[in-house]
Amino acid sequence: MLRWSARAGAVAVAVVVAFVLLAPFGMRPNAAHLPLTETPADYGLRYEAVTFAPPDRPITLRGWWMPVANARAAMILVHGGGDDNRTQPFQNGLALARDLAAHGFGVLAFDLRNYGESDTTPEGVTFGDLEAYDVVGAVDLLARIAPGLPVVGLGCSMGGATLVQAAARDSRLRVLVTDSVFADAWDVAPSFVRASSNLPEFLVGPVLWSAAHVHGVGLDRGKTVEAARRVTPRPILLIHNEADPIAAPTESWALASVMPRSETWITPAPPADHPLRWQNGRWGTHCQSYKLDPDGYVTQVTAFLNRGLGPPTR
Repeated sequence: MLRWSARAGAVAVAVVVAFVLLAPFGMRPNAAHLPLTETPADYGLRYEAVTFAPPDRPITLRGWWMPVANARAAMILVHGGGDDNRTQPFQNGLALARDLAAHGFGVLAFDLRNYGESDTTPEGVTFGDLEAYDVVGAVDLLARIAPGLPVVGLGCSMGGATLVQAAARDSRLRVLVTDSVFADAWDVAPSFVRASSNLPEFLVGPVLWSAAHVHGVGLDRGKTVEAARRVTPRPILLIHNEADPIAAPTESWALASVMPRSETWITPAPPADHPLRWQNGRWGTHCQSYKLDPDGYVTQVTAFLNRGLGPPTR
């Protein structure tokens, strides 16, 4: 009996070790790209397919340009990490694009590297570091297809972090809006793992260690707050829901503390019986402020963008 117990214990330990070593494969989104199931046409938007390359390497990024007549500016929408793409299905991204277009913003939505229909890269996701070059490539594209329009950006979660990293490298991004952004990828990694895998608490730390040190997942590259220190002062709106279980509002406050022209908007938590409380599981209100109050969200965002842009020049 003792010998059997020892063997069973050894097998259990081996299973846990194997799981810790293999589980992080699921954290590399370049292993499976979320397919697109909608287009802007489903929301009454005119659009054209576009392709472009970032300045750091010869890969192809794919997206949609949604022009509007007499545009106020060109808006770059940047999706988040995990299971996401240019349609941003979790936060109703194409509905948001429609609402922004109705307020005079041409919209460029595209798949970051390792997502959707864009190319993969060997290092996988870097939590805003290399993805920032994708945004710079998007700005270059807009300079060609929408010359003269000022460029603004809105990004959710890792998309917001990517915008901040891009703003540190490219001053052509005039006004930024982030939603549920993280100041450091390590801050939100435990909550992300719990929400995406339902792992027991005692395994979260070992799986993250394995992800970083065995599989090379680039969590150390997601230092958004360090990039924020290098952003030349410009208008930035940091949106966060007060009940966000993945990235607490303190993440936006940390960024605001080093960005002199930033404003922080904390949206109220929904009531306990709100459908999003159970529909989203452990993701809760992460990147859900638009879905919770579409009209209020668009009003706040477009008012901020217009203030930041100043009087129209044409």
